[in-house]
Amino acid sequence: MTPEDSWPAHEQATEPTAVPHAEPVMAMLQEHIPLSLILDLAVPGGPASHELLEAEGLPEQEWWTPA
Repeated sequence: MTPEDSWPAHEQATEPTAVPHAEPVMAMLQEHIPLSLILDLAVPGGPASHELLEAEGLPEQEWWTPA
């Protein structure tokens, strides 16, 4: 038994083949393509990432810059 076995089902890792079309998405994430860009491409009619940024604004702490 692994520690992950005690996690709720929605938090347990799945094999990429267990989720349809997961392999191309995982490959793009491994190439450091931003998830927001993948979502923009996957759901062209949905809210665009630039619209989300305008609505939500930048975070107070810029986590992407070195401290």
